[in-house]
Amino acid sequence: MSFFYSKFALNNLVKNKKFIIPYVLSAIFTIMSFYILSSLAFGDNLDKLPNGIDATKQVLSFGIIVIALFSVIFLFYTYSFLVKRRVKEFGLYSVLGMTKKQIAKILVLETIFIAVTTIVLGIGLGIIFDKLMLLVLLKLFSAGVSFGFSITPIAIVFSVLLFGGIYFLLLVYTVIKIARLRIVALLKDENKGEKEPKSRWILAVIGLALIGYGYYTAQTVQNPIKALTVFFFAVVAVIIGTYLVFMAVSITVLKIMKNNKNFYYKPKNFISVSGLLYRMKRNAVGLANICILSTMVLVTMGSTSALYAGMEKSYNERFPRQLMIAGYHSTNSKLTDIENNVKAAAKEAGTEVEDLVSYNSLPMVGRLLNDKFKAEANLGVDLANVRMIVVLQLKDYNKFANKNKTLESNEIFLHIDKKGEYNNNTISLNGSEYKIKEKLSEFPGAIGSAAANIMDTYYVVVKDDKEAEKIATQLAARMEELSKQNPNSRGISIATGEPTVQNYVAFNIKDTTKESKVIESFKKLEKQSGIEIEGKEENKLTFRGVFASFLFIGVFISLIFVTSQVVIMYYKQISEGYEDKGNFEIMRKVGITDKQIKQSIRSQVLLIFFSPLIIATLHTIVAYPFIEKILRLFLITDNSIFLQALAVTIVVFAIFYLIVYVITSKIYYRIIKE
Repeated sequence: MSFFYSKFALNNLVKNKKFIIPYVLSAIFTIMSFYILSSLAFGDNLDKLPNGIDATKQVLSFGIIVIALFSVIFLFYTYSFLVKRRVKEFGLYSVLGMTKKQIAKILVLETIFIAVTTIVLGIGLGIIFDKLMLLVLLKLFSAGVSFGFSITPIAIVFSVLLFGGIYFLLLVYTVIKIARLRIVALLKDENKGEKEPKSRWILAVIGLALIGYGYYTAQTVQNPIKALTVFFFAVVAVIIGTYLVFMAVSITVLKIMKNNKNFYYKPKNFISVSGLLYRMKRNAVGLANICILSTMVLVTMGSTSALYAGMEKSYNERFPRQLMIAGYHSTNSKLTDIENNVKAAAKEAGTEVEDLVSYNSLPMVGRLLNDKFKAEANLGVDLANVRMIVVLQLKDYNKFANKNKTLESNEIFLHIDKKGEYNNNTISLNGSEYKIKEKLSEFPGAIGSAAANIMDTYYVVVKDDKEAEKIATQLAARMEELSKQNPNSRGISIATGEPTVQNYVAFNIKDTTKESKVIESFKKLEKQSGIEIEGKEENKLTFRGVFASFLFIGVFISLIFVTSQVVIMYYKQISEGYEDKGNFEIMRKVGITDKQIKQSIRSQVLLIFFSPLIIATLHTIVAYPFIEKILRLFLITDNSIFLQALAVTIVVFAIFYLIVYVITSKIYYRIIKE
């Protein structure tokens, strides 16, 4: 008896191959992608790189989470379509004497066959292409390292557990669905039509309001940290709003078209508009899914390709010189010792120091509200107004900038990194009032490590040592005041105590190949703790690895989104084709030609089908300020890079979307012509 059910289930899969094959292929691709990313993130291939690649693995792990969450949603969505398409078939089985338990058993076996096939083939192809994807990733960040063929057992375990769990949930879903349906309903469900929906003005207003909130937030966000904190809420609002707009506004638009007699009573318009109204609830959800997937593809590919395109510029901003030294909790006199040790280390390594920048500074972190800055010991979780202030003297600035500028005691020069904005002409630093004489567009002495901070760094140039001491004294008083407090708020805390000087020395060397030798020699000469040195070349692989990983997972995730979108569009066209087949047969009998039927298909696409692409493009364009500010956190300050990447992404995706439409519309027409 078990053999009979197994054979019956296999025959069903073959008989329904038009629906099953796209589902199986998309599932295989998703499982393959998940295995490859898991192998790269949890395997040991990347560990063999010279400097390790922990940051790259963290980025890849993020991609794994995204794929896992999306896989659950996508596989459930497409599987529910497959079950719905076959309810008439299940009803016939009931008429022929099968019980619900027997029908459920057949579906369970079908799901098991699909699960085993997709998991085995997905992991198998993942193992085969794992090496190729590793080489692609290494190529992206110019790491010319090749390893032998390997299999990652932990990636296999994760893939089996995740997708095995998804298919188990699908089994439970199938059994529950069959158990809840009446036999008569099974037979009639497929032919059951939906009533013409009513206009939903309340939902339309809510949907437009949610999208308006997301759009307004994107346009008014002021800084990268604020953009990062509100991004999630704006995205959720726009997603929900998109569903409501397609479900409510689209119905209203179609009813307006229907009420326009000159437009509606033409064969091509009558067929498409009336058909869409009849099944708008289902179509609206499908179109909203396509719209959201399209937006995800555009944003993901646009932003990750912009990151990769701007990688070199970001790298040079993070490491403005070949070697950089920071002396924390130090003294003013220590700067001369560090300079001497630098020159001695370079000489010992067989090279010379060039483009030396050195100065003492007073760093402090706090909140800037309007034009008043106050140092803080506990920053909490809201970092929107948090700034880092680096105070240095005019003589040091004139030296490394090769300038001869002057200042009064109550005047400062101000430079802000990451293209941050400050619109006031004065600033108060823990109570000391200063007039901003000039906002510097360039600052040759920018601290490389400060560029990597999540908050903006304000470089404040004061007249002399007297003003620097004045700010230090007031900072000490502020720290003393904060040390007496016992804040209960959670978040980032900064140790209180006496403010200390930070030494900063950055320089190039004549022979860049001697970087590691200079670092080694300097560490031998410098005995004081708190003095850290970093090299541009030694961090090259790690830095590029992070940016390349973003592009790598961006492409992977986009391909999965595109695959899902193609499957949804394919199923949408097929389901509508079978549902419209009988209607078009009647229309042929009353005299409507095949040419007019084709025109109606084309009309339907022009009215509704391309709306997801148009709205997705609009979502992406409006989200530009959001994305642009978040990209600043990765030192992408050239807006043209993102705009070019986004434009290319939109054009390529629009061409692809058009190709998919042409193919699926041909399938639709072939079905209704049968």
